[in-house]
Amino acid sequence: VSFQSYPAVTSCIGSECNLMIVWVERFEDIENFPVSLLLSHTSTSNIQMIFIHPLKTGLYRIHVSGNATSKFGLIVPLVSGSVVSKRALGLLVRGMVINCCHRRLLESDSTPPPHVRRKHMINDITLRYRSHHSEPSFYSSLFHEP
Repeated sequence: VSFQSYPAVTSCIGSECNLMIVWVERFEDIENFPVSLLLSHTSTSNIQMIFIHPLKTGLYRIHVSGNATSKFGLIVPLVSGSVVSKRALGLLVRGMVINCCHRRLLESDSTPPPHVRRKHMINDITLRYRSHHSEPSFYSSLFHEP
């Protein structure tokens, strides 16, 4: 399979490319897609690929391949094998790309999970706005102008 048989491939900047959206006219081309030839400077094991295949009915079949060892599992709203209309294709692929990028952020070891970030922000707000008043002085401060 030559590179010329794939008309639309998203471009990658440097080695930061972790996601590719590929349009394939024949579904069989997915098995022979030359990702290693396109990305010779990057490890292909970390690439998430979304293949879009137009069907004769006017619908589009989605095939997702790539990092199967992700600790977050499937990337929704589309999963591999989904068939969608032309009207919904753009919105669903966009949502899928956003979710994939968010999951990759969460998978990195340096980023704390959401519940930990939330806990830190609550503690920060508590420490910032804490006032050391006795109970009577607190209630009296609510009704007096500062």
